Amino acid sequence: MTAPVEQTWQRIMALLSEHAPATAREIRPPAPAAHIERLQDRVGLQLPAELRARWALMDGVDDQRDHGSGNQSGHLIPRDYLPLPVTRAEEEHGRQSRYPDPACRTPEGAHHKQAGDTGFPFCSAVLPIGRDIGGGLLCVDLRSGEDHGRVMNWYAGEGIYRSGWTSVTEILDEIAERLDNYAHNRQLPSRERHLVISDGELSWP
Repeated sequence: MTAPVEQTWQRIMALLSEHAPATAREIRPPAPAAHIERLQDRVGLQLPAELRARWALMDGVDDQRDHGSGNQSGHLIPRDYLPLPVTRAEEEHGRQSRYPDPACRTPEGAHHKQAGDTGFPFCSAVLPIGRDIGGGLLCVDLRSGEDHGRVMNWYAGEGIYRSGWTSVTEILDEIAERLDNYAHNRQLPSRERHLVISDGELSWP
């Protein structure tokens, strides 16, 4: 059974504080509830409860400061994604939504495609929640269907497609598990590598 978001986040923060304090310091305090409600109004679709809970616990990191030159302290999400604050998620959604997938969105604003379907260039029913150093986005799919809430990748040249995560909860569970494996120096399956912590900064292999 998957642990509640609050419980998993407490576990993550305890491990970060002990083993990767520089990364822990990058994490912003909870997002104002008004910012979350404004984002939902702008998107016009219901946000998954797990995503609302995550933002109510931590408002991402400052993804607009220089995280280059080897500085990995804000890359909390595996595959080196920076978790976006609510206001930055709103900005990215507005920017990319100017280029809708013509095969998905109708003139009336409905969506032909189901959650989890690929699209190009973008779909206004997917919401950015993370960004990598190359400009790619990690998004939550708000379209209807069995995969509502699934995590999607987006790149300018590729559009949106499925990531390896089914939900925000699954991302948090992976962070917690991999931090715990690192803390206890557990033997990992073949080809799986431990995360790396250097000078209190977390990075992903």
